[in-house]
Amino acid sequence: MAITQFKQIPRNLKAITARLVQDLSFARVYLVGGAVRDLILERPTKDYDLVVGSVPIPKLERWLADHGQVNLVGKTFGVFKWQPAGWAGEAIDVALPRTEHVSVGSGQYRDFKIQSQPDLPIEDDLLRRDFTINALALDLENNNLIDPSRGLSDIKKGIIRTVGKPEKRFKEDLSRTLRGLRQACQLNFKIEPTTLEAITLLSQKSSNGRRTGDWLVPREIIARELLKALQANPVMALGLFDKTGFIAQLLPEVEKLKGVPQPPEFHSEGDVWEHTKLALGSFEVPEWREFFGKSKPSLNVILATLLHDIGKPVTIKTPLKDKVDRIRTDGHDVAGAKMVPDICQRLRLTSFTNPEAGQINTDTVTWLVQNHLLLAHGSPEIFKPATVYRYFLKDQIKGQELQQVIFADMHATRPHDGRLLTPKLTELQNRIKEVSKKLTSGKLKLLLSGEEIMKSFNIKPGPSVGLLLKKLEEAQLSSLVKTKRQAINYLKKQI
Repeated sequence: MAITQFKQIPRNLKAITARLVQDLSFARVYLVGGAVRDLILERPTKDYDLVVGSVPIPKLERWLADHGQVNLVGKTFGVFKWQPAGWAGEAIDVALPRTEHVSVGSGQYRDFKIQSQPDLPIEDDLLRRDFTINALALDLENNNLIDPSRGLSDIKKGIIRTVGKPEKRFKEDLSRTLRGLRQACQLNFKIEPTTLEAITLLSQKSSNGRRTGDWLVPREIIARELLKALQANPVMALGLFDKTGFIAQLLPEVEKLKGVPQPPEFHSEGDVWEHTKLALGSFEVPEWREFFGKSKPSLNVILATLLHDIGKPVTIKTPLKDKVDRIRTDGHDVAGAKMVPDICQRLRLTSFTNPEAGQINTDTVTWLVQNHLLLAHGSPEIFKPATVYRYFLKDQIKGQELQQVIFADMHATRPHDGRLLTPKLTELQNRIKEVSKKLTSGKLKLLLSGEEIMKSFNIKPGPSVGLLLKKLEEAQLSSLVKTKRQAINYLKKQI
């Protein structure tokens, strides 16, 4: 099938591949996989994968080395990481046509043998791939699209479907189940029913199966697929990972939010699960742009929003059971924060980095969960300057992230009387601006260092030094002290 609309293929990529065909006259060069799919969808792509047929490995390796830098890390499997001379993009995967044979059948990642065959028809290479939308190849010499599994039709319909029988394809590599969910979220595609059924059937094995003490799917891969899905479409990701059983397997703390009641006078939206879904959906509402402009939530913000109320199931008290005046979850912020490090460690969430959304920082997510109720403790107008500085200005990136988690929680909180809570955030931002005006370059320069405090008052290193620094911070922000001498005299009265 000849395709004429591939205008987004970089000119230098076409020039490079044309040179390869010119020098190695028998070579057949194909652009394959996700890049072809993205070009059809007119989505931006950075990853370009090539399959080069009819050329022996040594000959291909020499040509690539003569025209750029070659990383031989995948040579055993017939794959080269190649940085062509003058190519500014990410390294290109260059592979020979390959077949795969399951060696054990446990579903463990890469639990099959890969064999490269230079003369293998490109159709056979494509038919070993995971999903039809990725089983496409574009002959770069004539723009001919090779589509043995009707992937183009599925792209047009917005469908995720395996190549061949779903259960067989997933058992070759169980990480494909998670990849299918992630790609559905990224592309906003539906998963074909038999494919979804197989993912659901295998979810427990994918995430919790063990062999020689390890997970069948490496947790670093689980982290990558989960976080990519959440970044692309948080609400859809939660729904799909829940529907297929992955939330129960990977995040039982989130699964336990289902059915946990909330006081209806404050939470007419429903139980904690429904509240969490609404919070994740807040990143796309118009009010988000009013408060944060074009800023997208970081991975820390997305994860903290997902986990912000996981302390409620363990702190809930009800009038019937506990003789309290209403449903209460006092201390759920602190209880939830204590659970965050275990989740991040268990799923290796810090192992994944995204250029746009950053990397999970366990301490930051813990801090965000612990402080998401900050505005529930009083009006921002009466916050001490030191409080505003400590939470929102001392580290302005974390301060912005905390504002975003607070916004998500407030947007998802629907009091019975219909009043909106987000105006409190406007008050907070106004208060932040007031305090910020007192600072030089947005930072507070303390009049005394910790070393100067120890020397002035003859005290040893320890918590008392930190306490005095905090008191000095408060005094400076309240304009009680303006010189070193005033600072020493002020702290002398605090000891």
